[in-house]
Amino acid sequence: MMYKPFSEDLSCDEVKRIELMGESAIRAYRRVISIFKSGKPGLYMLMGDYGSGKTLIVRKATAGLSSGRVVVKSFKSINDADLSCSGGRAIMGYVIDSFELFFQNPQAYAELARNYVISVSQYYPVLLVVSLPLIIGDISGYGDVVNRVGEIPEGNKIRITFTPEETRSILGRLGISINEHVKPYILKTPGLGIRALSPGKGSDEVVEIIVI
Repeated sequence: MMYKPFSEDLSCDEVKRIELMGESAIRAYRRVISIFKSGKPGLYMLMGDYGSGKTLIVRKATAGLSSGRVVVKSFKSINDADLSCSGGRAIMGYVIDSFELFFQNPQAYAELARNYVISVSQYYPVLLVVSLPLIIGDISGYGDVVNRVGEIPEGNKIRITFTPEETRSILGRLGISINEHVKPYILKTPGLGIRALSPGKGSDEVVEIIVI
């Protein structure tokens, strides 16, 4: 079985089979589904540290929507692939993954960001997925986008968090051993722990769940 280190590399069948773990991740999954089922236009934000399961959560949430389609785009994608696992035809909304890249290099992503943040959000729910901590570059001249993102109501924000105990439990269920030499920052999120501690390609052991 091929080792897949990122959830965007998983097929939709694999995404559907994966069990989400951690109370915060499960709550976020349910909240994402409710946003798109509501159909209420506007901006929403899903935030979490690197490896907290953001991409997996939104892909799995789209798989749970049968009445329409949520388009999932990533600012990391060079081929503009749609990562959605929803099967309907009518558009229910949009997810913009890796939106933090706009803040790091606004010039490169300004056109896309303006399209979704300023225009599309007037007609559809638009969920911005942001990895923390946020690194901000020179955002001078992009105040229209920055201000709109800054005005997202707290009620429209979803935060994923894991305690070290939750991370240890999740990694343990995956068969990943943790000893006294593991640095605390490795246990900040399950995805970080998986990448740092799981077997590499070619190993007889396989980690079948990836959370990022």
